[in-house]
Amino acid sequence: MVKTTIQLNEELWRKFSIKVIQDYGGRKKTDIFEALADAFVNAPDKTIQEALDDWTREQNKRKAKQTKR
Repeated sequence: MVKTTIQLNEELWRKFSIKVIQDYGGRKKTDIFEALADAFVNAPDKTIQEALDDWTREQNKRKAKQTKR
């Protein structure tokens, strides 16, 4: 795992943070960036929405496995 710093407009970061919480619950910003970076590198033909949909499906699978335990 690598820790990095990005520079974004403060208002953009605030809106992004709010949208992540509204759409995905909790604090998932790092996960969202990782999903987008993975799609950018490994599946450049995917849209942002497709990459996020894939990430959401994976998160739901993980939650389902955890609740079965």
